[in-house]
Amino acid sequence: MRTVRLSFMRRWGSNIGIGCVLGLVVSIVLVGAAATAPGEATFLGLLVAVAVAVAVPHTFRLREEEAGLVLVRLLVPRRYAWSEIRGLRMEFGEEIETGGHHVTFRLCLVDPPGRFWGPQLGRIDVTEDDRPRGVEPRALAELFAVFGRRGLPVDRPEFANEVLHVYGLPRLPSEPVRAVPAGPAPTAEEAYAHAPALDAEGRYLDTRRTTDKSPPRKRREHLLRAAALADRIALAGGDADHAEVVAAWIAAERLTEHDGVAAVREDGRDYVRRQYLDRSPTSGDR
Repeated sequence: MRTVRLSFMRRWGSNIGIGCVLGLVVSIVLVGAAATAPGEATFLGLLVAVAVAVAVPHTFRLREEEAGLVLVRLLVPRRYAWSEIRGLRMEFGEEIETGGHHVTFRLCLVDPPGRFWGPQLGRIDVTEDDRPRGVEPRALAELFAVFGRRGLPVDRPEFANEVLHVYGLPRLPSEPVRAVPAGPAPTAEEAYAHAPALDAEGRYLDTRRTTDKSPPRKRREHLLRAAALADRIALAGGDADHAEVVAAWIAAERLTEHDGVAAVREDGRDYVRRQYLDRSPTSGDR
């Protein structure tokens, strides 16, 4: 059983709110009980706020067990079986105000499928070209090593391997590409037999826009239905309108990227039809 401490990914300033709330409570209790003067109570409350902000990051850790991973946040454990885990996600971003670059790590789970969601492990700074800065702690290498030992994919293996190399740990194993399922795809008639009318589906999607911040199931459902609608529009014209066909390809690519599968452009629309046919009949068609 191995434990990876995630405190290096937690910014103590982000926890100052928790500390301030507890510090305020302490101050109010002390003043209300007439235990100290207001000035002393305020000072003690400030000490509590700072102490909590500094200590909270150390309550975050990830424990590797035989049955799966245990993510501990604020001393509260949450267990994930290996069968529930798809890998480690890495979201790169840039601060608008400072221009600094960072990467956010998330535990990616099987249900629902999607790249940019899941329990957040933390965030670290990276270089302008999204590479390690060379000052990463050993705990980050140990985090990558956990996924390597279990054969679970990491979004940017070249990034992970740079960190692993610094600490003399084995590189990540080569991971197989998750491809679109082989075999015959359902026909459009089979896939869309119970789909709403084109105009009704278009209105429905227009009134329910989603973003990367939307709940994962809602975003995935929207991407699937939008891809299916674009496919159906192109098919209605006999795939004769080049612009409609390209729109169907692009919508399919958004879905395959979200699901983390590799597909050549021509297979993307087949993937959309498979997924649409397999979706739950209670997914909300109106």
